Amino acid sequence: MASSTEIFGVLRYQKSPRFHSPNSPHLRGRANHLCFPPASLPLEQGRGYGARKSRKVATSATATEDKAVRVETEKPAKLRISATVTVRRKKKEDIGEMIANQIDACANKMGRSVVLELVSTEIDPITKGPKTSKPAELMNKSEKKDVKARQVVYTVEFTVESGFGEPGAITVLNRHHREFFLESVVADDFDSGPVHFTCQSWVQPARIQPKKRVFFTNKPYLPSETPPGLRELREQELKELRGDGTGERKLTDRIYDYATYNDLGNPDKGTEYARRVLGGDRVPYPRRLRTGRPPTISGKLMA
Repeated sequence: MASSTEIFGVLRYQKSPRFHSPNSPHLRGRANHLCFPPASLPLEQGRGYGARKSRKVATSATATEDKAVRVETEKPAKLRISATVTVRRKKKEDIGEMIANQIDACANKMGRSVVLELVSTEIDPITKGPKTSKPAELMNKSEKKDVKARQVVYTVEFTVESGFGEPGAITVLNRHHREFFLESVVADDFDSGPVHFTCQSWVQPARIQPKKRVFFTNKPYLPSETPPGLRELREQELKELRGDGTGERKLTDRIYDYATYNDLGNPDKGTEYARRVLGGDRVPYPRRLRTGRPPTISGKLMA
């Protein structure tokens, strides 16, 4: 066995010229202890050290990528904007309106209040639409239900981003049971000063008008100078005011659609009750707002 071991060692060392031959004085008497070439140990150690270095490089690269992602996803600062909302109440309220006030007070506690939202004059580069604040609800609405004053002032707090810009409009959604008269909204804490929204209009509940009411600031704009954030809102508001000329008008509509005076008489009762049509081609004025009511039986002949 000793001779075979020596032969094995001689064959191994002949293939590996890095080490001395077994007849060398450096390895004389130690051939029985060398059954495998020790050249593999430094190679494995070298590989280990290389792996450690690559891990360190990968770790540093990952840390750099994390820092880059953090810088890219850094969100703008949030700002709080306080505003005052003035609501006008009726002089006298009947029993039905008093009951509606109690229902609205309960709705406020359940989170169904009046929701307002500021609209900027600038366009959001991500959504391609106007920049808007987070929806905000009227504060202390249920606490002031028993106030007897004609004008009641409420507070609301908006949350906007640091690059919000100048507000140009405000949207109002009435989630109460009945309508209310909105006089004005004044938003403070802007660099340009207080922003005034003169409303002077009734805001119908969402069950009647599910769309949000839009009120613009007191600053007028020419069509060519309208800020990009307000163009779409102004076009929609103009369409709602003009109407499409069809359908019967309701009491809550805001359509300024004109028509002729063709309901001054009642020709169905007799010819003596017939009246001429005013506001047509022959007599253009006076005119009235279109009602959309169906004509009488003989109304088509009289027209």
